[in-house]
Amino acid sequence: MKKPLPLSRPRKNRLLRTLSSSLMPSALAHWLGVRAIAIAPEQIALREGMRAGVAVGAVMILALKLSMPLMAWSAFAAFWTCLVDPGGLLRTRVRTMLIFGTAGTCVTGIMSAAAGVGVVPSFIGLGIFSFLCGLARKRGAIATQISVLVAIVAVVAVCYPQTPLGALHLSGLFVLGSGWAMLICVAAWPVDPYAPQRQACSAIFREQARMASRLLDVMGQPPSVTLQHQAISAYRRDIRSRIEQARSKIEVLSAGAFTSRTRAVLLPAIETADRLFITVMAFEHAVLSGVTSATARRTVRLVAATLQRAARESLRPEPRPEAFDKQIRFLRLLGAGNTDLFTKGANHCADALADLQAAWQNPKTTPARAPQTPPAATTAAPSSSSLVFVRHAARLSVAVMVAYAISLKLALPYAYWAMMAVVVVTQPKASTTLPRTIERVAGSVAGGLLAAVMGVLLPMWAILIMVFPLAAATIALRSVNYALCVMFMTQLFVMVTDLVSPALGWDVALSRSINNIIGSLVGLAGCLLLWPEKRQAPLSAQVAAAFNANMRYAALATRLDPVPWEDIEKARRDAGTSSTQAEILCQQAKIEGLRRSNTLETSQTILFLLRKLAGAASVWWMEQSPTPTEQALKRAQFYAQSYVLLAQGQNTPLTLQDMLNQLRSTDPDTV
Repeated sequence: MKKPLPLSRPRKNRLLRTLSSSLMPSALAHWLGVRAIAIAPEQIALREGMRAGVAVGAVMILALKLSMPLMAWSAFAAFWTCLVDPGGLLRTRVRTMLIFGTAGTCVTGIMSAAAGVGVVPSFIGLGIFSFLCGLARKRGAIATQISVLVAIVAVVAVCYPQTPLGALHLSGLFVLGSGWAMLICVAAWPVDPYAPQRQACSAIFREQARMASRLLDVMGQPPSVTLQHQAISAYRRDIRSRIEQARSKIEVLSAGAFTSRTRAVLLPAIETADRLFITVMAFEHAVLSGVTSATARRTVRLVAATLQRAARESLRPEPRPEAFDKQIRFLRLLGAGNTDLFTKGANHCADALADLQAAWQNPKTTPARAPQTPPAATTAAPSSSSLVFVRHAARLSVAVMVAYAISLKLALPYAYWAMMAVVVVTQPKASTTLPRTIERVAGSVAGGLLAAVMGVLLPMWAILIMVFPLAAATIALRSVNYALCVMFMTQLFVMVTDLVSPALGWDVALSRSINNIIGSLVGLAGCLLLWPEKRQAPLSAQVAAAFNANMRYAALATRLDPVPWEDIEKARRDAGTSSTQAEILCQQAKIEGLRRSNTLETSQTILFLLRKLAGAASVWWMEQSPTPTEQALKRAQFYAQSYVLLAQGQNTPLTLQDMLNQLRSTDPDTV
């Protein structure tokens, strides 16, 4: 009876992958990702969404049946409780929901009673709770999630002024909704607690397979600079980011029996994906340089199919090591000659898969390693980190009170929407606040328009039915993209408001959109104007760091004496990560209005050439042989000298133009 269960999950995941691919094409996902707008179609959580739909929908049916409009507060509490559920182990989930339910109940009563007393107590309560919730971020990701939602409870409760007895009644409604949602989340539709990590790992292999498959379309076509830029930058940037994010999520898993085993299965898969990435990069560079042989086509096609197989196996709770037997055998046959880049790449892929097989056959359930901190940072980090969160808490507190004052001055209906926008938009760093503001505004406007249309055209019974899919979609998409989540959440809140306050039609949706825009702008202004942090390293410094890292990788990849795999892998990861950071900073500079800057254009050209150099370095590393050619000797000498000169001249760093001239004079295709 246990065998059909694992076999049924991949079928469901294939359906989800097909659906997510049709809704969010890979090219669009890359385009959004490089603009600091996170998108992860593989993280659609249908079961979690269905639980939320049942929790919220059941409460709304009961509220309408009993003719209790105030019971919408229970629906809000149920939705927030589903939203705060972090997933993972049951103990962590229950503890998180209990903490949120307790804090939300207390905050509901206090803020509602304060609002019933007057404006001054309302401002004092908002300031105190906003500051405390902002300060709670320093306790980690789960604490951040709880604190943000508790702050939202505070800003919504202040718009429900009650007498002390009425505030106690409102707190009881919150307990009712939160407890019901917790019961649904814990008891209904149990899910694999480590599905997000498996999906993230699978997505890495799948994206590499897409990267390889695109090379088959490029073969035989004339080289295109635009195509090269898209192929070299977008896929490598996205895959490198996915690898590092997935590795960090998996490495911190605890040492429990099941947790440690999951870590022991997924971590080798991430390392294998990283090893295969160097092969795919080398193939990409060779194909974009004009290589179109029959061996190249066969190898690329087989590697792409192998990566798809790895993506499917990574989704299984118990992956099958024997699933790679056929792929390894075919890769060994293709690499039998070991004469050119593609045959060597086939052998490299076969070695990586064989190591993954061995790791899956005998997983070592070792405790998770504690993150290592550089010795120099051990004394200075805590104080600077605390200062960041104190500054964020102060910003959040002031921004929430400013939004509340604006809503009172303008007599805005549903003022809590403006304050909610401030809470979710305001981030500890201004660089992350701007993308969140754009996503919040876009999602609110789109959701408000759709909700307005539905509110006018649909009858009351249809609006009640819509509560279920809207709540389900909001929770299911919360880890996919923030703008999509906000769009469905906006429709949900408008529909619930429409049910308890009928005949409002367009007004409630319009108010939601306007208030969200006001709150988002207030939050952004607070980050930019209130105690602004030191600006991050300028674009030129980020580009210089990427230049140094890529030159070091090229120097190690061209060395004639053997370089340990750990050293070459670290250099490649540093080169990819630094290039990604610089490219994202370029995109942020475009958003800030520097599109036509000469510095920006020069930086983009340098980063494109660095991606090209990284691909060439991967090729050179794979083509190494005991008897190097004359060209390989010259190349090794050139990059060794270049890196030594670069290291010696650290006190007088190169300008952007110097870097560009050096890269243009040393075209990887000719060096």
